[in-house]
Amino acid sequence: MNETAVGSRHEVTVILLGHDEIDHRARALHYYSRDAVPCLGLAISSSVDTQALTAVLNQVTTPFVCLALDADFVLGVALDNAAQHLHAHPQAVAVQGHALAYSAGNGQLTYHKVGAAFSARAGEGAIERLQSYADAQQLAWRAVMRVETLVAALAGLPEGLDAAGWRVALSCAILLQGAVEHLEQTDVICEALPDKLAPAAREARIVQVVRALREWDERGLGILLGDGGFDVLNRFARNTFDQGELPLLFTSCWNSVIDEPQRSFEPRQYVELPYYNGPLFEQLSRLEFLCHAWPTGSRHLHALEGVWVRQRELLVVHPNDTAESLQERYFKALGLGLFSHEVCSRLVPTLTDEANAHHAREMSDWIARLADVPGSALRRPLYDTPSGKVLEALDAAMPDEAQRKQVFAHLAQHPAPQIAFVVLDVNNDDMALQATFDSLLASGLRNFKLLVLKGGKPPAITTPRDTLHFVQVNDDNWVAHLNQVMRQLPSEWMMLLQAGDELQTGGLLHLLVELAESPACQAICANEVQRDEQGRLHAVLRPGADLNLLRSQPGLMSGHWVLRRQAVLDVGGYSEAHRQALELDLLLRLVEAQGVGCLAYLDDYLVVAQQASAALMQASQGVLNRHLTQLGYRAQLSEQQGAGLRIDFRHAATPVVSILVASEGDPAQLDACLTSVLQRTRYPRYEVLVVCAEGEEAALQHLGARVQVLVGDPALARNAWLNQAAEQARGEYLVLLSAHCQVVAPAWIEALLNEAQRPEVGVTGAALQAVDGTLAHAGYALLEGPQVALPWQGLSVEECRDARWPDAVRSCSAVSAQCLMVRKAHFAHCGGLQEGEGADLDLCLALAEAGQLVVWTPQARVQASALPVLGERLAHELQARWPGAFSGRAAQAQPLAWFEPIRQQR
Repeated sequence: MNETAVGSRHEVTVILLGHDEIDHRARALHYYSRDAVPCLGLAISSSVDTQALTAVLNQVTTPFVCLALDADFVLGVALDNAAQHLHAHPQAVAVQGHALAYSAGNGQLTYHKVGAAFSARAGEGAIERLQSYADAQQLAWRAVMRVETLVAALAGLPEGLDAAGWRVALSCAILLQGAVEHLEQTDVICEALPDKLAPAAREARIVQVVRALREWDERGLGILLGDGGFDVLNRFARNTFDQGELPLLFTSCWNSVIDEPQRSFEPRQYVELPYYNGPLFEQLSRLEFLCHAWPTGSRHLHALEGVWVRQRELLVVHPNDTAESLQERYFKALGLGLFSHEVCSRLVPTLTDEANAHHAREMSDWIARLADVPGSALRRPLYDTPSGKVLEALDAAMPDEAQRKQVFAHLAQHPAPQIAFVVLDVNNDDMALQATFDSLLASGLRNFKLLVLKGGKPPAITTPRDTLHFVQVNDDNWVAHLNQVMRQLPSEWMMLLQAGDELQTGGLLHLLVELAESPACQAICANEVQRDEQGRLHAVLRPGADLNLLRSQPGLMSGHWVLRRQAVLDVGGYSEAHRQALELDLLLRLVEAQGVGCLAYLDDYLVVAQQASAALMQASQGVLNRHLTQLGYRAQLSEQQGAGLRIDFRHAATPVVSILVASEGDPAQLDACLTSVLQRTRYPRYEVLVVCAEGEEAALQHLGARVQVLVGDPALARNAWLNQAAEQARGEYLVLLSAHCQVVAPAWIEALLNEAQRPEVGVTGAALQAVDGTLAHAGYALLEGPQVALPWQGLSVEECRDARWPDAVRSCSAVSAQCLMVRKAHFAHCGGLQEGEGADLDLCLALAEAGQLVVWTPQARVQASALPVLGERLAHELQARWPGAFSGRAAQAQPLAWFEPIRQQR
């Protein structure tokens, strides 16, 4: 690099806007320091603070400045050229070339075209500059500017805009100042950012930007006045608000530790853009290596997450490993991704023979190259991902050696019945099968049977009497063989696994301790971790042995149950007609025969397994149709997008429903509640009974005859008023509705009745939605402590969809009287609502004690402006009345810690 170029580069300060993810910043600072580019940065934030940027500009000592996002790479040579051009052309306020967008994945980057070719024209005015940038979809805020240009552009810039809108406003302010000249070069390699906004939200943001800029211009320059100026401004904002669709140009893959990346070009290229020259591709190779060796940002980490998980598993050393088996796995790990310092460092010591000497040299050189990237050997980026959090939870659930000895000592005194682990290896995958074997052996368990239904030739001749027994099967007969061996097994309990499933030591030992107590159940489920197709890990914290979730979420609920072998035989074994949903069908037949009481739940991680296939979801509908028909329903099933199956039981009856509301002293609030009921309720057979204080009834007369007004005794509380209304109600079902609530979903009563009319259901609660649209109530959870918790409270619609459980009908400990449905006969049997706080929980617990389910449904949505705050004292009072109810553990609690020395020796 010549001295003139370096001197020019020192004249441009890059300012990092800092609105993106924090881990980009350290990499960006390393990149610019390596290229001798002065660099400053704003604090990490979701928006850009104009005052903070102005303060940073006061620290700039160079004549020129350039703004960049933390994930972007402004090219040093482009800064050299820009500085020289601005020195040579004092009339230009800024200078700009082109951008090339990148998206990072596992060992590859894709590159995308940004905007179109454009150039400055002599004598071009402010409006023409805006029009030119709008037509080319170029972003003027990325230009190299004189410091005074940026200071002037920031002065009085509109406030209250998001980051994208702020950048549009800044671009406009720059272009209105004077000439921005163009260079035929690539200035920046910028991250390709997907547009996450819904069309309506995007439109609202753009309208806000245009309005803000219009008002800003009217107060200042007045250049954009008139229809012509507005049209140009509107087009400019729409075309530069975000990147839009970016055409793919080429893909660069790094497949070798000795060669440079290989690039494959798309059929259509844009040769008018300055992307196609050797020096640029050399710079791209440097940037790609940095990106792969130092991945940052949620999008890149997400792309690598599954690879890192699989590499971690391949690096685990097992007692039966040999030098050859380790080398084989390390090469496989390297094949998944070349840029892991740990994988490379593990592999090199295994390359000791002469045949691998050249590989060892190549790998050593590669490791040295990786080491040039700061901290590459020390960073553990996997643990910054969701999979990493799952692995940390699994590690926390693992007992140490002393704790294992304590468990086995306990089991020596309280022996657990034998479990048979039946492993399906129809695909004849020896490596996957070995992973299952290793996980079982690592637990230290001795009293077990291991039966493998293998699709290929068994590695050994065995008999059913052996601890490990192989049975050769094929795609057509494995279910028949499974049923046959089930009849032959001596074990009391069994568990069905797929080759590759990994048992978790902590959960397995916990299970043995519980089985030693001879539980009066036939099937036990536990928490599990599921791998998706890319290898990422997803924690499945099952909310109990819930029949509702088993029906609606078979992919999350139907696998890896521990079953009493005799119970399986009693229902006729596994069905060959439903082999794609084998366990779901068996569990539903168990429930048909013995009721939901035969199901139990172990609150611990028991297995890591592959995510359920699409074939299971398809087959589940046939299984559920059979099951529901057997129970007498003419149900209709529909698949909810990403949220499992929805069941419409299609009950024959359409009973009268009585909606009970008690005034809380706010006439406007009560009127809004009742108006929402009358205007938005689709179900025809309902009545509304309102209890209010004397004198309030006159304000409700305009609601008509549909609303029956009762005057409550002023000496009585709200619960007594609702009991009074319940006595006069004509409906077979009662809905308790708070005056704080307003109906949102027109089919809310149908949704409540869909569950409440099931004979096993005692109470059905609605989904309470906060005013901001987040989830306010999805049922109460009664946890050890004692504690009355509200799981998933505060989640957005998108977060509920990701969490899955809040989008499904499910059983829970209790629901809120802000909106619940109960049979009138059940309500009367329990004596109505008791006096005082927590009466709705008492009602639910009383019905649960009588054998009725408490169910919550997300399909009945009601907006609640306020929710009662339940104090710690209430939890203790409820525990005193219902001592067995507070048995759950918080989802974030460490599993067992470790098993509280065998639950205080039981």
